[in-house]
Amino acid sequence: MIDGIKVVNSEELARVEKGGDGEAFMQQAGREVARVAMEYLEEHNLPKKVTLLVGEGNNGGDAYCAGICLLNAGVEVQALQVSEGKSPLNKKFGEIFRKKKGKTTQKMDGLILDGIFGTGFRGKVEGKIAKVIQEANCSGLPIIAIDIPSGLNGTTGEIGSIAIQATETVALGLPKMGFFLREGWNHVGRLRIVDFGLSKEAIAKADSVAYLPKRLELPKIVRNRHKYQAGYVIGFAGSAAMPGAAKLAGFAALKVGAGIVRVFHPEEIGLAPLELICTKWSEKAWQEALLKARAVFVGPGLGERKEWFKKHLKKIQLPCVIDADALLPDLDFPEGAILTPHRGEALRLLKLKTQPREEEFFAKIIRFCDHKQVIFVLKGAPTIIFGPRKKPVIITRGDPGMATAGTGDVLTGMIAGLAAQGMGNYESAILGVTLHGIAGEEAARVNTSYCLTATDLIDFLPAAFRAVMSGSV
Repeated sequence: MIDGIKVVNSEELARVEKGGDGEAFMQQAGREVARVAMEYLEEHNLPKKVTLLVGEGNNGGDAYCAGICLLNAGVEVQALQVSEGKSPLNKKFGEIFRKKKGKTTQKMDGLILDGIFGTGFRGKVEGKIAKVIQEANCSGLPIIAIDIPSGLNGTTGEIGSIAIQATETVALGLPKMGFFLREGWNHVGRLRIVDFGLSKEAIAKADSVAYLPKRLELPKIVRNRHKYQAGYVIGFAGSAAMPGAAKLAGFAALKVGAGIVRVFHPEEIGLAPLELICTKWSEKAWQEALLKARAVFVGPGLGERKEWFKKHLKKIQLPCVIDADALLPDLDFPEGAILTPHRGEALRLLKLKTQPREEEFFAKIIRFCDHKQVIFVLKGAPTIIFGPRKKPVIITRGDPGMATAGTGDVLTGMIAGLAAQGMGNYESAILGVTLHGIAGEEAARVNTSYCLTATDLIDFLPAAFRAVMSGSV
């Protein structure tokens, strides 16, 4: 079972916070934000200089508390107050900040801490505050948003006019769903979640809309296993026009630990990696392989094979990953199958001509999963995984350079390879997408996002596995 962190709407977090010690919350939030700021300055070898962007509410109070902690640590801190403090705690900690010799300024320098608006903000940013946000975004300076980038709706991910483009966001207590919807993911930057003193009881009472995976486990390896115990994967994939998709998927299944992979292809696909068994399709050989296999993948690079899908797909009783051309709306999918569509393919599966609002789109996917009894991996940034009678799981790992041909084929093979090693289908999907994203991050770090290709993901899988093994995910 996946250990998860609740993702909530802004209104829900406000509800569970009610009745708590607001001053203690603010002080703890300030300490955590200051700690993250110090880590950032040290990690990037930057001068110890911070500018606070301070709004009128409690988010501004959080900024002042962080500023006080940073002053105590010897950091040069200045505050740019964008509007006069109205909340009592904002005023109180603003006075303490000034007594500590914290400076006021109209210019930004060093690391920026964004404390203009909190999660309660709705609507458009206008006037002076809009100009300050624009200046911060154009400054070239790193920005850490306190709880949420100012101007972003924490529930819907909408931006009325302008919002802080954060380098990092320090989410207080629980992440907000708006981080992952619409424009939210383009504004939060690196996401960190910190404890600001909310009790375990309050968190337990919070009504989540989704989860982030917290702790991941790899398939178990015993010393005396052989290749069939490690997992036999078979695939139906590839064509003369798209031979690479089958090879990427098959080799990725091997690279995540499967012991043997055989790809059945209806047309010639040419040379393949030496470790990969490629077999021209025959029904007899396929049926024999199904008796030995422990997982199946279908779809990458196939082209139009609707009659095959109708005849063979539903009969598969093994963990089955379905991608690309096999993602057709009127097919009977095996129960528990893992579907891996991008958004365009998801619209086709749901028989939608246009993209509805995110909330409606996700509701339709949830109903589809419940009706078909399948797992739905909605690929994107971030990727969101849906399952029957389960709340969505959001995978935040990945890099924009992964938006290139073949990366989805790699993911298909990875999930099948993990499932063949005895992991549950849902767990295989979550772990596979996470490893896939980390490999993309590592590949981009070395090769840049511009130069990332699908084969790079396979090359950087060892780094992704090491990250999970070390517990640093």
